[in-house]
Amino acid sequence: MRSWIDQGVEIVEEPSLPLVEQIVEAGRAFWLDIENPTDEVIDRLAARLHLHPLAVEDSKQFGQQGKLQIYGNVAMIAGFGLDERMREPVEVHCYYTTGFLITLHRAPSPALEALRRGPSLQPLLQAEPIRALHRLLSALHAPFPAFVLGMDERLDALEQRVLREADDDDLSEITAIRHQAASMRHTLRPGRELAARMPLVMSLPGADRDTQLYVEDFSDELQRVVADLTAIEERCITLLGLQASLAGNHLATVSRRLAAVATIFLPISFLAGFWGENFNVLTGTFEKGWAAFLILSVGLNVACVLITVFVLSRRRWN
Repeated sequence: MRSWIDQGVEIVEEPSLPLVEQIVEAGRAFWLDIENPTDEVIDRLAARLHLHPLAVEDSKQFGQQGKLQIYGNVAMIAGFGLDERMREPVEVHCYYTTGFLITLHRAPSPALEALRRGPSLQPLLQAEPIRALHRLLSALHAPFPAFVLGMDERLDALEQRVLREADDDDLSEITAIRHQAASMRHTLRPGRELAARMPLVMSLPGADRDTQLYVEDFSDELQRVVADLTAIEERCITLLGLQASLAGNHLATVSRRLAAVATIFLPISFLAGFWGENFNVLTGTFEKGWAAFLILSVGLNVACVLITVFVLSRRRWN
């Protein structure tokens, strides 16, 4: 477990619970971040900060979709950052009120680390708490547009390879990208509906007349990301269809060539069997003479090949 607290004066690594209690009793706003918290730590925070049992249960289990719930004077927000190395969403639970902001997450969050290295969030949390919350949530979602652009560029390269020569590896990668985009879209989609819940949003602690503007801005960001992910899924489906079509065309070409070869050799096989019963090749003599052999055997075989090739050429089967 890793943790730190931004109390305005300095950032304290691995703060103790008595220090958190001291900051709360002093009435100072703070931002507490805990990575991979234990159930015991969550219970102690809940008891000291009066967090609702339902919200606490969610934070012990994780695996939530984007959501916003208000329990008394504390709001619980399930948001998502991005692990750019693993290319997976990072679930972050935010407990927010006018006195504090707590973020809990199981995996490392590069977005929160970057926000931590920037200007302190504590003064903003003290003066304009909604703006501080907007800044944190926007930082979480900021990496998604660049990540979606990277997926789009990967699809461009895959499309060129598929048009040249598709193989099973390309098919597997396209399927993986589609699954990844669908999973992210499913995870982020509930958050874009935040603007539709404006009465609930306006009941957030510290909400003011500018709150709606911040919510609409955040909702627009998520809508663009979700729309881009939907477009990625559609591109993947199109590429899979293109790959199947090209594979079918290749199979049809091979089948036509095999049919052409079989068509050429079918009459030859018949003539070889027929004339094999009338010519004694092993003894070096011919029952009907050289003239009959050249005309009826060699001549007919050559004629069959030429006629078959001519017919196939006219029909464009070769």
